[in-house]
Amino acid sequence: MAVETATIIVRQGKAYLSVTAQTEAGVFMGTEPVYIAPLTLEALVAALEKVIAAGHPRIPHPTPEEWRRLKDPVLQAAGVKSWRAFTQHSAVYNYTIDWSEQAVTVYIMQLDHLGRAEYASAKKMNFPKETPLRTIVEAILEDVHSRPELQT
Repeated sequence: MAVETATIIVRQGKAYLSVTAQTEAGVFMGTEPVYIAPLTLEALVAALEKVIAAGHPRIPHPTPEEWRRLKDPVLQAAGVKSWRAFTQHSAVYNYTIDWSEQAVTVYIMQLDHLGRAEYASAKKMNFPKETPLRTIVEAILEDVHSRPELQT
């Protein structure tokens, strides 16, 4: 199955990439495995290739009770219990890559100290559809390196 979206979450000098599953109702959600990579070109490309190779596994749509009990796989991989704990003492940026028939778009947003997306700071990068993955990751890393708060 072709991948439509992938997310890279950058925190404390590391990148967290979870496989994105799609429920039977069409909702995308992070699932295991979660790949943790240093912020280097080779490591990030390798982790993203694994996420892309996994595609979007189909999973049953959670019931309301299951939604309440779900634990985010990125938080589990980071060893924290909440998005607030994840973002409390460090800057966190979320890079969502969307592949469409026409283009590749990378949406960049910062997470606030409660783990909520700050859309006021959101921006995006656009690439032609046939752009190599390595070029997209280079652009993401250039943005990461322009943000000193992400380096520690």
